[in-house]
Amino acid sequence: MSDLSEYVALEVNGEEFSLSEVLLTAKGNGSLEFLQEAIDAAIIRQEAAQRAIEVSDEELQSAADEFRAAHDLYDIAATEAWLTARRLTFEDWESFIEGNVLRQKLREAITADKIEQHFAVNKLSFDSAELSRLVVRDEEVARELRAQIVDDAADFHLLAREHSVDAATRPAGGYAGKLKREDMEAVVESAVFGAQPGSVIGPFKLEDGWHLIKIESLHRAELDDALRETIKEKVFAEWFEERLRKAKIKIPMLEVPAPEPLEDLAVVNK
Repeated sequence: MSDLSEYVALEVNGEEFSLSEVLLTAKGNGSLEFLQEAIDAAIIRQEAAQRAIEVSDEELQSAADEFRAAHDLYDIAATEAWLTARRLTFEDWESFIEGNVLRQKLREAITADKIEQHFAVNKLSFDSAELSRLVVRDEEVARELRAQIVDDAADFHLLAREHSVDAATRPAGGYAGKLKREDMEAVVESAVFGAQPGSVIGPFKLEDGWHLIKIESLHRAELDDALRETIKEKVFAEWFEERLRKAKIKIPMLEVPAPEPLEDLAVVNK
């Protein structure tokens, strides 16, 4: 491999910087995400080739059209300007688009017969609930507020606006949105999915205080199109992580040169 210090990678105000110098800055700042993206793309391309997965001209054209629409590139001039700003040629862009299509086709091949099984095994984990919360610092205050709500029919959301210390949900009367089981503490999850919509449960002692929780609605998981996509990404990500773990990866341009004699490093250690 040629000496990286001899390859000019950058020029600023007439000053040239070698690839070695540019990489030094990237390594020092830990900014090497581009290499991981290149590794990912290589693994996808290799696996697709092994499975004889290819991208047809029609698929490439369709993906390019979708890309242009998503980025408001409705004419040649806009597309050329977009490419110029990113230092890309049309051939580079087509290669990038092809890589995206290969990933999608490989994902479909990897997950084709695994969606239903994954859903059946993990169905409960996809359940969700719309919740509101009222958080206070003192347990007795929490119990008194719960008594007002349950026994005296006080308005949960009004009390949340008046008493909750949770700045994120207080303005909306405690409304926290839809949460999955995995987003809840274990004690809360058990109580939520063991109760009925409309009920108020707690108080629970959590990290930021004592919580009263109103169950706005419960949503048992169904294998619809949106959940299929979620499962596909999860199954594919697990498959890819395993492939990445087993991959033999070398990055010659990041190899550290032989260490200098200790006496030459004295200035660093002063």
